[in-house]
Amino acid sequence: MDHFSPGDWIDFTRRLLPSGKAIQMQGHLERNCKECLQNSSFWGLVAELAAREAAYEPPSETVQEINAAYRSVRFVPRLREIASLARLVFDSFSQPSLAGIRAAAQASRQLIHESEPFTIDLRLEADAARKRIYLAGQIMNSRNPDEIAGGIDVVLLKGSDQISKTETLPSGEFELSFDVGNADDLELFLNIRGQRAIAIKLPELET
Repeated sequence: MDHFSPGDWIDFTRRLLPSGKAIQMQGHLERNCKECLQNSSFWGLVAELAAREAAYEPPSETVQEINAAYRSVRFVPRLREIASLARLVFDSFSQPSLAGIRAAAQASRQLIHESEPFTIDLRLEADAARKRIYLAGQIMNSRNPDEIAGGIDVVLLKGSDQISKTETLPSGEFELSFDVGNADDLELFLNIRGQRAIAIKLPELET
C-alpha cells in the first residue's frame, strides 16, 4: 500500500490540497492505514497547537507594564539631561484650611505644575498603616485638550535610583506608590516621546 508523505499530511491538515487529492487521502484514512492515521493525527495536533498559540494574547495591563519598564530603563540615564523643570503653580499645603479639617487635610496634598503647553495635576495620599505614599496624577495639553496623552513614561527617581515607574493611560492619568522611607529628595519625570521630557521636584513629604 502506498503512503502519503508528511508534506501531504501537513497540506491535508491545513486544507491546502486540491479537492481530488484531499478526497483520495480521506479515503485512505478510512481504510485504516495505521501509518497514515498516525501521521494525520500528529500533524493535526501540531496545527491545533499552532492555532492556540496564535490566538493567545497576554493581558493589556501586562503588556503596558513591560513596555513601560523597558522604555523607562532606556531613558533614565538621560532624563536629567533632556528634561525641563516644571513650574509649581498650586500647592494645597500653602492654602489656609478650616480649623475643623486641618488634621484630615494633612493626609492628602495636591500639586499643580505647568510646563507649557502641559499642565500636570498631582495628588499625594499617605497611608500610615501600610507606610506607603500613593501618587496619582494627570498630564493635560492646555493648547489641545483632546490630544491623547497615553503612553507617556512616568519615572520617579531618588538621586540616581529609580523608585517607581509606570505609563499614562490614554486620558493622561497615572498612578504609582512608594515607601515612606523614600519620601524625600524625589524627582518625577514625564517623558513625552517625540516631544520633550518634563521634570518635577517633589516637596519633602511629611509622613
